[in-house]
Amino acid sequence: MSGLNDWNKRWYEQKKDTIGQKIMNTIRPPPPLKNQITSAIYKIAMQISKLDYNLGKLEAYDKQLFEKTVNSIVEGDKSKAGMYANEVAEVRKMAKVLLTVRFALERVKLRLDTTLIFGDVNADLAPAIVALKNVAGYLKGMMPDVFTELIGVDEELQMAMMQYSSGNVPILENEYVTEEARKILKDASLVAEQRMKQEFPEIPSIEGIPSSSTTGTTASEVGK
Repeated sequence: MSGLNDWNKRWYEQKKDTIGQKIMNTIRPPPPLKNQITSAIYKIAMQISKLDYNLGKLEAYDKQLFEKTVNSIVEGDKSKAGMYANEVAEVRKMAKVLLTVRFALERVKLRLDTTLIFGDVNADLAPAIVALKNVAGYLKGMMPDVFTELIGVDEELQMAMMQYSSGNVPILENEYVTEEARKILKDASLVAEQRMKQEFPEIPSIEGIPSSSTTGTTASEVGK
């Protein structure tokens, strides 16, 4: 029973700090790990909403370009059809990246939810932190505001783990953590590819011009 009580105290109140940390915590005490994870979940959900909004705009723009491409083909204007088809391909590359990031964030959020339920920081929180940092990098040039928010969340979670482990640097690069983070990104990419096929129809082939792919990029190319 005492072991369970000790774990609960560590989960809600953090482990014992060093003397220097105690002084700093007296001035500005850190919130419990559970509160920090809950805050991260909320912030990630906000960024998912932003991605959904931008994906909606991309899908609407893609639909306009698709119709112009088809109309140009019907009219026999290959030059204009090719121009629109190339623009569609670029829009879909952006959509594929945003979809991959969106589904990856959902999986990171699920890991954080699991951490709240079961309290397994090393098994669930560490891979989520690594995956979150990688996902944020995809948006650095595309959506810098979301990139900044996600990096901030990632840093907060790293600090939370450090406080939880009595100030020790959290282990985020061992084989298990790296592999689990990789799975999060791979699963998200596969789901994004399926969604692209459902939401973005194939453009009719134009003589002399390669047909536009529904995805625009492969899973390994996302974020490059």
